[in-house]
Amino acid sequence: MKKLAIIFTIVFISLAAQSQDLLYFSNGNILKVNTIEQNSEGVTFTLYNSTNVEVFNANKEELIRIIKQNGDVVTFDGIYRSESDISFPKNRVAFNVLHAPQGIITMKYEFLNKTGNLGFEIPMSVGLLEDTYLDPIGEIFNREFYSLFYTGLTLNWYPVGQKRVSYVLGPSLRLGIGKDQYYYYYDSYYSEPKEEYYSKLLINNGLILNPSDHFSISFMFSLGIMHHNAPPEEYKFRTVADASINLAFRF
Repeated sequence: MKKLAIIFTIVFISLAAQSQDLLYFSNGNILKVNTIEQNSEGVTFTLYNSTNVEVFNANKEELIRIIKQNGDVVTFDGIYRSESDISFPKNRVAFNVLHAPQGIITMKYEFLNKTGNLGFEIPMSVGLLEDTYLDPIGEIFNREFYSLFYTGLTLNWYPVGQKRVSYVLGPSLRLGIGKDQYYYYYDSYYSEPKEEYYSKLLINNGLILNPSDHFSISFMFSLGIMHHNAPPEEYKFRTVADASINLAFRF
């Protein structure tokens, strides 16, 4: 019977070794462990990657939380919640580095809801080039158009919440002023770029990397339509796209 118990324990520990978790203690210690059993009263574990197969127990008074290998967090008040409820601040300010070579400064402020699966974002963008022909990149599908200013509102949906790697999807509305290099009017066009109002409705999707609690980098691609005050006989709607790489600070 004793041998059977020993064999059962070894097998159980071997299976549990597949799960490598982080255990946070109230004294400041952090251990990487293989969790054997976990409940609201405490944790039974072995040390990860250790030749010592001794089984340890820690009660809830000694512990703060355990972060599971899949990113989920369990606190020892009996509440099970995602990592976004614990680790990540809810405010984010981002800078679009891809717009910088175009002479455009684009900043974004985002506020996340309590669960971290919805974000409300307000962008602010200013184009600084006087001679818009100097834009080395140009807009996708519309190289003759240069944005002088826009703001708007974006709704970001995070299907898995705020993890170290998160996917984001959502609609974005932009209202702005731009310059069109070739402003057509009937059978002729102006050689000077003309300012015009525009609005864009885009669908964003992208990937966000959160290497730390206060820093993130995102890669976004957007596709949609633009309406602008084109002259008579010209198309007022255009297909538009946008790409961005954003460096962000969370607080």
